[in-house]
Amino acid sequence: MSMTETTTDNAPAVERAADDKVLVALSHGPEEPENVLIAYLMAVEAVRAGKETAMWLTKDGVTIAEAGAAETVVVDGAPSISALHDEYVAAGGRFLVCPVCVKLRNLGDAIWSEGAEVAGAPSVYEFADGGALVFNY
Repeated sequence: MSMTETTTDNAPAVERAADDKVLVALSHGPEEPENVLIAYLMAVEAVRAGKETAMWLTKDGVTIAEAGAAETVVVDGAPSISALHDEYVAAGGRFLVCPVCVKLRNLGDAIWSEGAEVAGAPSVYEFADGGALVFNY
């Protein structure tokens, strides 16, 4: 579904993609637990709203896609990141894990969480084709 924007000067209308996809970029890992928390909060709300959702993990954010990693990140007084992770995965949320960042962190043999795939920028562009809301943490 798309919407057409009209202009006041009778210029051709601009076609805009609907907001049915959400991309949450996360470049921080356990060293910045609030960034991880907020990224998960946004991603979980997106899947709750029925949006096709992917988290693009770069730099230290790639470590969040390792199996069991979400259980190790805690923000006192905030929702459980582990529970948010489980809900996100159960709803079909995806993790696109930067292959260059994986290599630079020697994580080539890592065991990844369900829904995670080591996939580069072309996969991000493919996901966002037609438009996506993007949040960056």
